[in-house]
Amino acid sequence: MNAEQEIRQIYADWFQGTAAKDIDAVMAHIAPNVVSYEHDAPLQYTGIDAVRDVCQRGFDVSTGQIQWDIPDLQILIRDDLAFTWGLNHMQVQEPGREKIESYSRGTRIFQKIDGQWQMIHQHVSYPYDIETGEAKTELKP
Repeated sequence: MNAEQEIRQIYADWFQGTAAKDIDAVMAHIAPNVVSYEHDAPLQYTGIDAVRDVCQRGFDVSTGQIQWDIPDLQILIRDDLAFTWGLNHMQVQEPGREKIESYSRGTRIFQKIDGQWQMIHQHVSYPYDIETGEAKTELKP
């Protein structure tokens, strides 16, 4: 497998892990010293335990199905660094409710450490309404 295929496989593992709400699968390719800028406060999550907690809270909030994909994932690889970006497409189906769907921006950086690609940084965000300051979660590409 070449480097791009390895990164795409990590994303496939993440998408499957998210659907299964399998926190260990989601965390498998995340570096111990990761820094993550998530949708929710605080401004920064530092370290794998902090990222694990925020991901687990996301799983726990939903009693229904969660699907995540990035339809137009872009990947740029240079030596032991990989840069990825695209629009995160999230769908949540709660029992007895209408499906919730949103798109957000996502950028992730991976480093090859001891022969394995690990995410060392991510930034996910929604655009915001300049007049109200509210996140624009309803936007679609």
